[in-house]
Amino acid sequence: MYLTVKQKVKHLSKEEYSILRELCHTAKNLANEAIYNVRQNYFTDGEYLLSAKLFKVEKFKLNEGEKAA
Repeated sequence: MYLTVKQKVKHLSKEEYSILRELCHTAKNLANEAIYNVRQNYFTDGEYLLSAKLFKVEKFKLNEGEKAA
């Protein structure tokens, strides 16, 4: 069973709708990446990542991505 919230947003311009859609997509991807990193750390080290450590991992990956570009 999935617990989701649906909200109908009215009175948005096309640009606002496009920005909102992109932000939602990015938030979904970030949540999935965080879950993936927690699972991988659990499988390799046998312990859960705390939010402070997870933030450091995500920040490191973000900085590495900027250097590569």
